[in-house]
Amino acid sequence: MTIEEVSARTKINATFLRAIERAEFDRLPGAFFARAFLKTYARELHLPPDEIVAAYDARFLPAPDGQDGGATTAALERTVSGDGVESSRQLIPATGGAWPLAILVAAVLVVVSVMNRPTSGGSNEPRTTGTTGVAAAPAAPAAPSPAPPAPEKLTIEIRPSRTIWVAGEADGLRVVYRLVEPGERVRAEARNELWFRVGDAGGFDYSINGSPGKPVGGSGEVREFRITRENVGSFHR
Repeated sequence: MTIEEVSARTKINATFLRAIERAEFDRLPGAFFARAFLKTYARELHLPPDEIVAAYDARFLPAPDGQDGGATTAALERTVSGDGVESSRQLIPATGGAWPLAILVAAVLVVVSVMNRPTSGGSNEPRTTGTTGVAAAPAAPAAPSPAPPAPEKLTIEIRPSRTIWVAGEADGLRVVYRLVEPGERVRAEARNELWFRVGDAGGFDYSINGSPGKPVGGSGEVREFRITRENVGSFHR
């Protein structure tokens, strides 16, 4: 089969397939997608997917000295922003225990300095006290506005501005796992939760429950996020 035929059958971009054939995995959007593409490609060619992925891990994700095979040389740190969007980045492992201790000592010194700082505009003169004079009573705090009720369901419509890889689930069931082209409309509904991982967050345009959605990341960034009935408001533009 030609690369174009395999691309049409697997929905994997032909550029990515050519990169796999040349072992140019740095041209793929991260190890997560590289392993997913390899599994799909292997199944299409009637090859053992697990052995193919194991060979990829052994060659391109070598284990550091003194650790079991299959572990990567960098840890993944997951950060969650205020709007519920999760991102992942690779960190170089620490080479010793001195840095964490130094950071802890510096933090303690900063806290002590702030606690001992004199208040601005203060005076050493004693303050007079008494019951004379009239002072306005402090206003009562305004009652907080009631939170809007959670919607009964979640409806998302994806309209990418460029070709992007999208993996998504609705209440734990897969609804999309492929490249989505500009001009396509992918719609999904859930009662409780929507989960997505996108290969190019800057091209992920969408609406949620009829309202335009906020950007979930920048161009070329791989992002993973969950939309629930409780946090759906944070995704509205």
